[in-house]
Amino acid sequence: MKHLFTYKLLWILFICIPHISAQQLHHLQPYELIERQWIDDTHAENFARIQVQDFQGRIKPIHTLSLELLRKIYGKSSFTYIDKHHQKKKLSPTQVFLGMQYKADSWQLIEFIKIEKKSIAELRHLLRINTNGYTSASQFFDFQGNYKLKQLVADAFAKAPGKRSVFDKNIIKIDERINIVWGVFNGQFLKIFPKTGDPDKKWFAPTDINTIFENDDQLFFDKIIPTYLSQLSQATKIKNWNKANETIELLKGFQTKNEKELILSSAKVDWELWFNKNSVFFKSMIAYTLLGIVLLILSFINIFGHGERKIKKAIRITIFLLIGIFLFHVFGIVLRSYISGHAPWSNGYEASVFISCVTVLAGLVFSKKNSFAPAVASILAMCLLGIAHGSLMNPEITNLVPVLKSYWLIIHVAVITGSYGFLALGSLLALIVLIMMSISIFRDNKKVQETIQELTTINQLTSTLGLYMLTIGTFLGGIWANESWGRYWGWDPKETWALISVIIYSFVLHIRIIFPKNYIYLYNVCSFFALASILMTFFGVNYYLSGLHSYAKGDPFPVPNWIYIALLMGIIISVVPLLKNSKTTNRYNEMV
Repeated sequence: MKHLFTYKLLWILFICIPHISAQQLHHLQPYELIERQWIDDTHAENFARIQVQDFQGRIKPIHTLSLELLRKIYGKSSFTYIDKHHQKKKLSPTQVFLGMQYKADSWQLIEFIKIEKKSIAELRHLLRINTNGYTSASQFFDFQGNYKLKQLVADAFAKAPGKRSVFDKNIIKIDERINIVWGVFNGQFLKIFPKTGDPDKKWFAPTDINTIFENDDQLFFDKIIPTYLSQLSQATKIKNWNKANETIELLKGFQTKNEKELILSSAKVDWELWFNKNSVFFKSMIAYTLLGIVLLILSFINIFGHGERKIKKAIRITIFLLIGIFLFHVFGIVLRSYISGHAPWSNGYEASVFISCVTVLAGLVFSKKNSFAPAVASILAMCLLGIAHGSLMNPEITNLVPVLKSYWLIIHVAVITGSYGFLALGSLLALIVLIMMSISIFRDNKKVQETIQELTTINQLTSTLGLYMLTIGTFLGGIWANESWGRYWGWDPKETWALISVIIYSFVLHIRIIFPKNYIYLYNVCSFFALASILMTFFGVNYYLSGLHSYAKGDPFPVPNWIYIALLMGIIISVVPLLKNSKTTNRYNEMV
């Protein structure tokens, strides 16, 4: 008990006293606050490799935890500041995470807590918010230690989720950030101490002072963090980080000795750090955007312009580059699977990344027939990856929930989400056809009509493949449901909408038989609007309806305005070809 009291006292000295001294640092410039706790880059990289257990039980490098926390607090993957020479400098996530525990008093005054733009005006009377939309932790408490947002948070949580305003939701997000910040300050996230023989495989943080370790492990647990913080203080003064680095090696050795089952291999840690730093999917999104737009422009020029040989050569080069980005994208998915230890389509973020990959694959398969297919696939992949990196989805790698710990995750989810890529590609090809039909009213030639026929054929092929996959995936889902929940079909919203999508696309693909004389225009219109069923099956059910497959458990959020704009534009594009209905009808009859 003596060691526990000593550690508790030291923790108060290193964490609580800086809270008091923060009042004495207010005169310092932001760069001065950062410099007084600046952590050497090499040492931070070494510290980043220490393994930590998150609150969901996953073991990961501290770099991953630091990155996730900084994104939640600051909204970015690194912290940017202006030094005394007016140059922009960056701190890595690990430097921020370590600095917040080493010199909490500095980070109480540094403005790095994100405030949503729509809430800034309503919070200015309570908080000092800078022009970039950030404030400091100290701003949330008055001189008596009262939490300024206490009543606002209470009012927001008192409302039903569906009745919360945008401001209420933002207040809840800000409150979550404050809780994370203070959790980092007091060491709650530093679960780096595994206990030999613990039945729950739980790792402990320095704040878990009631934890009893065996033999010398108890002394190590009590002393190592205060010793390390003392070494950091010395290292920042003399610029010698050797002792602090030695302590990190002792921590790694402690982890390896006490937890041989869960500890990650050195190679896995290396790959996870590489994955964190290289943003594979974000870079893929940028590349898909550039190549997709270029390829789409070249495809239109190939039809309406001149210099056919040069254009075709440029198209081939662009497709070759697209193949390279696709392989990079696939590598990212495989690497995420290796890091997580399970199939990389277990949540909304991973599913969006996977569907975008399948979409590009579908476009490349038909790239020899028409360059519009890979162009549209690239743009669709860009949209899906953009949604994945938006505010609705969390890119954090997590452990699987029990129901997903099945080989059916690989089979059922891969098949059914892969089908969305093929079906969505067909729908967007239909949009291109409708645009070309509209253009043909004003400028028509034989090549346009041939392209319309080619794209319609490709649309039918991709939609047929997608429908087969969706149907098979739905049946496989029933088998999995019987194993997991004891029934093949329960009219869960996800099941119901999967069936609706099967019916809708079955109708679309039979239009050629139902209306054999003039099906091209009608087929493409129906194929385009059929995309709505896929959007509802994948996104709508997850975020609007409550069910066993829902990510948001029915908590509603406003429909984005761009949905209404896109719908209106889709209707206009679908109607324009009818302005010259008689001629287009005769022409398409001849083509059929």
